[in-house]
Amino acid sequence: MTQTVPTDVRLPWGTTPNGEFTVKGTVVASVMGTLAVFVTLPLGILGILLSCQGLDRVARRDHSARRFLIWSWICFVPGTVLGVPLAVLLLASLIKNLLA
Repeated sequence: MTQTVPTDVRLPWGTTPNGEFTVKGTVVASVMGTLAVFVTLPLGILGILLSCQGLDRVARRDHSARRFLIWSWICFVPGTVLGVPLAVLLLASLIKNLLA
């Protein structure tokens, strides 16, 4: 017997009714999660934990799943906002040193 998601439940962005990420959701979560872990460790870990809880709740058809996943994306944002410029600066510095 298969279960379907009730029509009144909106799935969080990037998830399937089975509680898994879509391909786009996987790519975005992986990049943002990695940057968050390396740049803002506590927020990165918290984001990963909230994401796991949210995906589990999507699979159980719990209405709070959307809230958990939104908070996980919010936890990933500072690491991404800080991580991208830092990565660009690091890459520019490495190229400058190689060419000098």
